[in-house]
Amino acid sequence: MSNAGPMWQISDAELLDAATAAETRLRQAYAESVHLLSELDNRGVATKIGYSNTPALLMHTLRISRADARHRLAQANDLHPTTTPTGSVIDPVLPQTSQALARGEVGSEHVDVIRKTLADLPHLDTEQRATAEQVMLDRAAEDDPKALTRFATRVRDIVDPDGPPPTDDEPKRPERMLRRHIRRDGTLEFKGHLDLESAQLFENLLKPFEKPHPEGNDTRGYAERAGDAFADVLKMAAHSPDLPTHNGVRTEVAVTITYQELQHALDNAVLTDNTSLTARDARRLACDARIIPAVLGTDSQPLDVAVPAYTTPAHIRRALVLRDRGCSFPACDRPSNVCDSHHVLEWRKGGPTKLKNLALLCQHHHRLIHHSDWQAEMVNGRPQFIPPAYVDPSRTPRRNHIHGPLPRTA
Repeated sequence: MSNAGPMWQISDAELLDAATAAETRLRQAYAESVHLLSELDNRGVATKIGYSNTPALLMHTLRISRADARHRLAQANDLHPTTTPTGSVIDPVLPQTSQALARGEVGSEHVDVIRKTLADLPHLDTEQRATAEQVMLDRAAEDDPKALTRFATRVRDIVDPDGPPPTDDEPKRPERMLRRHIRRDGTLEFKGHLDLESAQLFENLLKPFEKPHPEGNDTRGYAERAGDAFADVLKMAAHSPDLPTHNGVRTEVAVTITYQELQHALDNAVLTDNTSLTARDARRLACDARIIPAVLGTDSQPLDVAVPAYTTPAHIRRALVLRDRGCSFPACDRPSNVCDSHHVLEWRKGGPTKLKNLALLCQHHHRLIHHSDWQAEMVNGRPQFIPPAYVDPSRTPRRNHIHGPLPRTA
């Protein structure tokens, strides 16, 4: 860039290209630095020249903090082979990530996300770990570290949908706890936690009651609305004719697969609000739950209903939520209840209000689609997005891999 003339003479596109190239070089230089630190640590250079350990040496030679030195060495230990005190060599934990960092395709923060994700899945075998690492790197090619962190919650469902093997121990009781204290004035203070099934039931009961007043003059904060909603739910429970012996119906589960898959394979079960379950948990719930069948067409598409209206009717909105599960923009984790129904082909240009022309978008990404060079399109009944050339010169279409169907692995 120094030989290209003053900055003001550079076009916007050239400036973006130069910034991208500089970031790639920074990552490649960081990869080289980490490799050198790995070799320094393996050789025990610090103790040979009188230092207590490698971080102490790096604090003086690189003028970095002890925390930074330890962080870089922790990455080095996962990205490169390590030598034990007995002289044996241990293979790197993340060899594919090491290569991607050396090519400048990922940065230090990406490496941290991948390290944490694999560390949280200790039960995976060697082949599954390699698959999980590659799945994360595929996403890191498009996602920033924060978006990659959100996607990481789905990696287990991709490579090991059944989860860790069951133990021979007796099944544990659900982890529920409630502490309550009645104050002198008769008011109640409480805290606690619920297991997954009970938490979903609790959330689903509160949601209809905690919305702001439609008149627009609701001055309550979120916590106040939630408190009022909880009181409403208590009133609703008190009015149940079966209280206290039988309060309400069993859990309702909407499973977007066939009944045969539920009995046998089941590797993509999702509750209606996007909570993922392992195959084992879903089968357990289904044994004693009220199953709500979601009628799907080919390629797992909810059946379409044609209605020539601009505002999305409730029945199409439900099918849209079932298909997209949240904002369909790449790497966005916003839930469906805060999303708009976006017409991919504008309604004023003849775009129909049909499922095949609609996509859920949060308000931020809805504005982005309308005011930037990002483009939306429908392919095989699902939305995908084409980035501008300054984001991806190849303009390769992208999809949301947080809400969308899980990719299958061999």
